Amino acid sequence: MYLCSVVLLLLSTTYSINGLSGSGGEGNDYTYGSKATTDTLIARETITKSKMMLQTVTKTYTLTQAGTAKTITYIQITDLKRMRGASAEITSGGVGSTTVTIKFTSARGAGIKSQVEIWGST
Repeated sequence: MYLCSVVLLLLSTTYSINGLSGSGGEGNDYTYGSKATTDTLIARETITKSKMMLQTVTKTYTLTQAGTAKTITYIQITDLKRMRGASAEITSGGVGSTTVTIKFTSARGAGIKSQVEIWGST
């Protein structure tokens, strides 16, 4: 009986900690493609937009490369808000292309705060 109580207490504590830390799947993180050791970082940007009362907000990020453009091999989008974070959708380009356009959409009444990393090769 004592062992059963201890196990239940540990399980409920673990569930509570995971719920508070936001690791219960609340964040909207995305990865596309694969990163090789020879790939180089093309861009790293933090995309932000303030919340609007009772509305969703959107922001579009477009990567265009100057000079000799590298082919995109890997895209990582990390939701920095964790709770009520923005979703991201690639609307054009992406892995295998030299450009990419990503549309971020917040939850209703929330803002956008996401980091984008784009890697590529020549």
